[in-house]
Amino acid sequence: MIRRVLVPLTVIAVVGVLAVLAFRPPAPVADAPPAEFAAGRAEQHLRAVAQRPHPIGSADNERVRAYIADTARGFGAEVSVESDDVVRPWRGVLRVATTHNVVARVRGTDPSVSGGQALLLVAHHDSVPTGPGAADDGAAVAAMLEALRALTSGGGVRNDVVFLFTDGEEAGTLGAQAYVRRNGVDGVGAVLNWEARGSGGPVWMFQTGEDNAPLVSAFGAASSRPIANSFAYEVYRRMPNYSDFTVFQDAGARGLNSAFIEHVRDYHSPYDDVERLDRGSLQHHGETMVGLVRALGDRDLRVRGGDAVYFDLFSRVLVRYPTWLAVALAALSVPALVSLLVLGVRRGRVRWRGVVAVAGVAVGAVVLAGAVSFGAWLLVAAVRPGLGFLALSEPHERGWFVAGFCVLGLAALVAAARVARRWSADEVVAGVLVVTAVLLAVSVVAVPGASFLFQWTLLAGLPALWTARAAFLPPLVAAAIFPPLVGTMAVALGMPLSAVAVVFGVLAGVLLLPLLTSGSWWPALGVTAVAVALLAVGTVRFGFAPDEPRPDSLIYLQDADGGRASWLSPDPEPDEWTSRVLGEEPERVASAHPVSAQPMMRADAPDLALPAPTATLVTSADASVRTVTFRVTPTARAWRTHVTLSDRGLRGCRLGTTDLPGAALELYGPVGREITCDLDPGAPLEVTVADQWVGLPAEAASLVGPRPPDAMPVQSGNRPFDGAVVRAAFRL
Repeated sequence: MIRRVLVPLTVIAVVGVLAVLAFRPPAPVADAPPAEFAAGRAEQHLRAVAQRPHPIGSADNERVRAYIADTARGFGAEVSVESDDVVRPWRGVLRVATTHNVVARVRGTDPSVSGGQALLLVAHHDSVPTGPGAADDGAAVAAMLEALRALTSGGGVRNDVVFLFTDGEEAGTLGAQAYVRRNGVDGVGAVLNWEARGSGGPVWMFQTGEDNAPLVSAFGAASSRPIANSFAYEVYRRMPNYSDFTVFQDAGARGLNSAFIEHVRDYHSPYDDVERLDRGSLQHHGETMVGLVRALGDRDLRVRGGDAVYFDLFSRVLVRYPTWLAVALAALSVPALVSLLVLGVRRGRVRWRGVVAVAGVAVGAVVLAGAVSFGAWLLVAAVRPGLGFLALSEPHERGWFVAGFCVLGLAALVAAARVARRWSADEVVAGVLVVTAVLLAVSVVAVPGASFLFQWTLLAGLPALWTARAAFLPPLVAAAIFPPLVGTMAVALGMPLSAVAVVFGVLAGVLLLPLLTSGSWWPALGVTAVAVALLAVGTVRFGFAPDEPRPDSLIYLQDADGGRASWLSPDPEPDEWTSRVLGEEPERVASAHPVSAQPMMRADAPDLALPAPTATLVTSADASVRTVTFRVTPTARAWRTHVTLSDRGLRGCRLGTTDLPGAALELYGPVGREITCDLDPGAPLEVTVADQWVGLPAEAASLVGPRPPDAMPVQSGNRPFDGAVVRAAFRL
C-alpha cells in the first residue's frame, strides 16, 4: 500500500521540481554567428545606454537617443527622430512633455506580402530618474539594437521591420502616445513590446490582444524557452497596469507584450545597473526578438486566426489551441464526468452525498489555506513593520516566506486528507474532479484563457473513475502546469498578496487528496509546525544590511514666498538617516508634496534660498472675458514642474491649441511653456509652481549627512523619492 502511494507521489514531486527548475532564462552567449543574437554583443550597447539615469527631458536622455540613432544607422537602418509635444491626462493631472522617439526601419525584400504593413518592435529608451535603467528598459533597447544588427546581417525578411525606441514611457507612455498620434496603427501588422520589472528571470510573454492565435503560434517557435500562458493575460488585463503596449492595443493594433520580472528590489532603483542585470535575461530577450522577426517577417501579418488558449510545458514547449476548441473540450469533458458519476452511483461505487461532501472539503482546504496565508502575512508585517519600506513588501530573503506559504498550503491539504478518509476512495476521486469540473465550466465561460488550468487535469482524471490506480494522473498533469505559474504569480503580486498564489497552488493540490488519505491528525499538525517555523525564521532573519538595504527617502521643501522650509518623508517611520533631521517623533501631516497624496512626516528645515521657478505675465486682455497668457519657467535643475491654477473665476486654459481640461499640470524637463487662460472679467489668476529636483541638492545633503551603508534611496513609483521641491505662488 505504501509503495502504491509513495511511488506516484515521488514521480509527481519530480515532475513539479523539473517544471520549476526549467523556469529560468537560457545561458548567455558571448559571441555567435552574425545572423544570431549574442548577449555579449548586446552588453556593449547596454553599457553605453545605462551609464546614468536618463529620464525624459534630461541631457542624458538626449545622449542615449543619439547613441541609439547613430548605432541603428551604422547597422543600415533608415533612422529618424520624431519629436512631438504631448499633453496627456494622467491620474488627475495633465502631463506635458516633448518626446523624442527614435524610429529605425529595415526595409523588407517584399513588403507587399503584408500589404505594406510592418512588424513593429518597441522598447522605451528613457529611464526613471532614480536609476540607470539597465533592466528597465535598457536590456530591451540593447537587445533590439543587437537584433537589428542580426536582421541586417542575415539577409533580411520580406516585411518591413520597424524598431521603435520610445521616450517618456516612465512618465505615462508619452512617446507611444506621440507615435500613434503621428503615424496611427494602420501600417502596423503586429507590435512586439519588451519590458522589465526587475533585474532578472526568464522573459515571460504575459499579454496579447485579439486575434492572437497566429502571433502566439509564432512565439511558440521563436525561442528555445517560449514561456507564456493565457491565464496571465486574463489576470493582467483586469489590473490597472500599463506599458507602451497598452497604447498600441487601445489604438487597435495586435501584438505581444513580454518582460522579465524577478528581483523587484532592483526595479526603478540605483541598483538597476549593468552589474546586477541577469545576462541570461538579456539573452532571452534577444533570441526571442530575433526568432519572432524571423517567424513573422516572411508571413502575411494581416491574417487573423481568432484567439488562442496557450500554456508552456517545462518552459520548452508552448501548447496552444483555439478558444473554440477549449469550449468544445469543456462541453465534452464535463458531461463525460457527469455520465461517469451517474454510472458509478447506479453501480453502487459512489454516493452523491459523499461526492458533494468531498467537494466541500476540497473547497474548504482552498479557502482555509488562503485565509491562513493572508493572516500569517498580516502578522509578519505587524511584527516587522520595516517590510513596509520595501517595494511590494518583498524581503531580500524571500525564500523563507515562500517556503512557509507553500508548506501552509500543504498543511491544509494534509488536514483535508484526514477529513476525506471518511469517504471511499472512489468518492474522494469523484469529489475533487467535481471541483475541477465546476472551475472548468466557470472559466471557459468567464475567462477562457484560464480554462487550461482545469481542462487537462479533468481529462486526465476521468480514467480514475474506472480504476483507482489512475488517481495519480490528474496531480501528475497539474505538477507539469501549475508550479511555474504559481511561482510567477507570487513574484508578480508580491508578498502581501501571496495568499492568491497559495490558493491556486492548493487548487492544484486538492487533486492529491486520493493519494494523501491519513488516519491521524499528527501529519497535519507536523506540517503546520514546519510552516510556522519557516515563517518564523524568515521573520527573525529579516533586517537591513549593506547588501540588503532599507529604502528611505527625504525631501527638502522650500516655499520661496514665505521663506519657510521643511523636511518631508513619506516613509512609514524615521530611520537612522532621516531621524537626523526629522527627529524621533516628527509631525504627521497631510501630504505637502505636489504629486503625492501620501501622508508625510515633517520637521522644520533652514531656508537654503534655492532658485525658484517663475510664472511671468506675457499678455493680459480684460473685456467680457479676461484672457491671460503667462509663461512658466522651471529652473535648470527641475525634472518635473507642477503647476496648479486656482479655479476661482477660471473658465478654461489651453497650451498652444490644446485645451487643458483640468487645473493641474506636470511639465517635464527644464523647458518653459506658455499657457493661456480665460477668466471672469477682473478675476485674478492665482498660480502655484513647484519644481521637483531629483536627489537632495548639495546644500541640503550636507545638513543630513551621508546615508548609512544599510540604506538606499526609495525606488521611483514606490513612494516619493529623494529630492527638493521648490514652490512659488503668483497672482497674475
